[in-house]
Amino acid sequence: RVDKLIYNKKGFQGVTLSNGELVEGEAMILAPGHSARDLYMSLHEQGIYLEAKPFALGVRIEHPQALIDQIQYKLKPNEVRSEFLPPAAYRVVAQASGRGVYSFCMCPGGVIAPCSTEYGTVVTNGWSPSKRNNPFANSGLVVELSLEDIKRDSQNDVIAGLVYRDKVESRAFEAGGGKLVAPAQRATDFIAKKFSQSLPACSYYPGLQSTVLDEVLPAFVSNRLREGLQKIRQSMKGYLTEDAIMVATESRTSSPIRIPRDNESLMHPQIAGLFPAGEGAGYAGGIVSAAMDGIKAADATERFLRFVR
Repeated sequence: RVDKLIYNKKGFQGVTLSNGELVEGEAMILAPGHSARDLYMSLHEQGIYLEAKPFALGVRIEHPQALIDQIQYKLKPNEVRSEFLPPAAYRVVAQASGRGVYSFCMCPGGVIAPCSTEYGTVVTNGWSPSKRNNPFANSGLVVELSLEDIKRDSQNDVIAGLVYRDKVESRAFEAGGGKLVAPAQRATDFIAKKFSQSLPACSYYPGLQSTVLDEVLPAFVSNRLREGLQKIRQSMKGYLTEDAIMVATESRTSSPIRIPRDNESLMHPQIAGLFPAGEGAGYAGGIVSAAMDGIKAADATERFLRFVR
């Protein structure tokens, strides 16, 4: 992996890798994933310009797929989805005290997966097998954060989002008791601010620990999740049910760091020949948009190399 960037006043010169190898070059497309904490910290320590950016934070919420089918296809009680219809998906959004609460990466017939990248944290995400034949449907349910929300918890504005995210993911690990066990609560108990005496079946393989999620999530986030759920239940009758389980944390919707670039050249303003791109650089929000941004960065790199040569 990339350890350090090598550059001078003329621009990009190469990189050193974690094994000590030096790779020289005239240009580089820097397209990290949005969980590349070690890279962000290395760039920050080198004095390379970075910016804090807003992101979103919340939980994975999971329902029986049959319930989502019933809601979305408007089935009668006990009526089963036709074999000719795909497992139903959904997308929800609500405003809660001036912030957006919305679904993210909804996975019909899917699985909640552990996705921690650092020891001592719990991070969840979701995926669906190609047949979407798992008995559960899950989705991120997150609250948008502003820079003002994030920076008040950190003394360093640049890495404020990383610090904020680290604290929540560490609290989730502690609440779960280790071994990637995730803290969880029935959605109805979350609304009532009540400990769940039992938890429904869930696809999260490492296991769950019943927890009052207000002890894991920032009050700012949990209060808006609660308000958002109350509004979502009005548009999706049956969505808020004791069979719905909320699993913390969903914290990797996007990068909390932006690696800045010029709008025209797409180059980093400090280092000629360095082209930040994609989700981890702060210029995309998913697989397709990251791929499109990669194409733009490749075209810009080609133009730059033609010019310098």
